[in-house]
Amino acid sequence: MTQADGEFVLQVIWAGLALICLADLMLTRSRRSVQAQADLPKQIFVGTTAKAQITLSSTKGALPAGLGLRFQTSPELQVGAFQWDNTQPTATIDAPITCNARGKFTFDRVWFFWPSRFGLFDIISTTKVDHPIDGVPNIQPVLSGQITTLVQAQLFGVKDTSFRGEGSEFHQLRDFTTGMDPRLIDWKRSARHGSLVARETHVEQNHQIIMCVDNGYLMREQIGGLPKIDRAINAALTTTWAAGIGGDLVGFYSFDSRPRVFLPPSPGRKAFNRIRAEAAALSYSSVESNHTLALAHLNGLLNRRSLIIVFSDFVDSITAELMVENMAVLNRHHLLIFVALKDPALHSITNPATPNLNNVAMAVAGGQIEKERQIVLDRLRRLGVVCLDVAPDQLSPELVSAYLDIKARELI
Repeated sequence: MTQADGEFVLQVIWAGLALICLADLMLTRSRRSVQAQADLPKQIFVGTTAKAQITLSSTKGALPAGLGLRFQTSPELQVGAFQWDNTQPTATIDAPITCNARGKFTFDRVWFFWPSRFGLFDIISTTKVDHPIDGVPNIQPVLSGQITTLVQAQLFGVKDTSFRGEGSEFHQLRDFTTGMDPRLIDWKRSARHGSLVARETHVEQNHQIIMCVDNGYLMREQIGGLPKIDRAINAALTTTWAAGIGGDLVGFYSFDSRPRVFLPPSPGRKAFNRIRAEAAALSYSSVESNHTLALAHLNGLLNRRSLIIVFSDFVDSITAELMVENMAVLNRHHLLIFVALKDPALHSITNPATPNLNNVAMAVAGGQIEKERQIVLDRLRRLGVVCLDVAPDQLSPELVSAYLDIKARELI
């Protein structure tokens, strides 16, 4: 075979391939034959999953076989796996979408693709969505009524009976009966009425509660897929709602390298809505926290004894020295709750499943971190600070329980 013959054969082969490709494209449905419509939520609670409903429709019979989807969104929005059936002219997909941060994000586009008739090409099409989605603090425990039920049961149900007579706020007079504490008898009024009457008191209300949130770079660390600052905000809002039901005044204070937002204590839903708006607007700071300046500034803002709930973090006992000293000063006139979060990953490091040399070295380092962490917490407890070092999923209920216990014991 001559060189010319070889070139001719090659041209024929290429021409044949070109015809096959052309035939494949001609026999394949165009990308405009499939359309998508998205029904998306306007806001998603941080750390929770909502539903993104995507409806696909075909202008030419059934949807193409092998149809696949991809979603273009902000990095903070994650769309999970989904299942659907494409044998009909239309299909509705319920795709889970998770928000991992606070802020304003967008669901940009829906990309869908399917193979050509002979499988030589992928037909790609897209639908522009540009739907804004707000990532907001998680207040599901409040909306579900869980916190309302818990607080009302503790303060106005069983606990109300248990601590009746041990409070400092006068409620009413009632006839003294057998079994009541004789110390409750009001002797002056008993003499006036000619029979024994007892004073009935309730736990005092209108205390000042301050949610003090550290927004430094250490609070940006993710635990269980969510930054510490977001878990702190969620717990602060839950406790704010509980304190509002309990009749107390709640304020908000945030800081990083310097003091930031301060909202004076106010009652009930007014405080909750204001704190929710300010907390949602907090940016993710990348500077180191200045506990000395922040706590000294807060001490100057408060003119009466308050319960201060401090959400913060530290690396080791050395870096926590200034924090401990300034909390000691603040604790002289106020009652403090220090809230820290346990990292489940650290527990898995200190308890390795396979004890090889590398895992043992990591376990020793992790054990040292836990030891120094416990030293700092023990120092705070000796100062009289209530310390909560809990797992992320237990933060809100533990904090609400600590607040109710302090309120019932009238420690504020």
